[in-house]
Amino acid sequence: MLEKMIEMIEKNSESMAEDLKEKLLSDPDTKSFQTLDDKVLYEDIHAFYSRLGYWLLRDPEMGDVKSYYTEIGKRRRMEGFSITELVRSLILTKKHVWDAVLEKGIMDAPVELNSGIDFITYLNRFFDFAIYYTTLGYYKSLGVS
Repeated sequence: MLEKMIEMIEKNSESMAEDLKEKLLSDPDTKSFQTLDDKVLYEDIHAFYSRLGYWLLRDPEMGDVKSYYTEIGKRRRMEGFSITELVRSLILTKKHVWDAVLEKGIMDAPVELNSGIDFITYLNRFFDFAIYYTTLGYYKSLGVS
């Protein structure tokens, strides 16, 4: 069932990326995203949704997640983003993923509850590390460790 949720996200990655892009552009707490090229922002979000399943099923404390989000933190700081905007964007992204799973009705049957719990556990763990490594990258780019 966990695979079904991940498959749904990957299958709908284009529409989900477009929807999240609009949320980030319209949220008053993520105004710096308006400074990014529309196509680049969409491609960044789409790349995230395309990789999410792989990342959820691996150890988010290692490898790809660590390097990807550390680099995001550094890059966004250099682009003038505040750390609060970055954390807000990750929180909005996590909510967007969870809302999409609920909206698609994947967990309608009681037997799917355990898979839902597994999914939200993996999702929370992933975003905890994404927030941590983004913050780490942000502050490393300032010369603070």
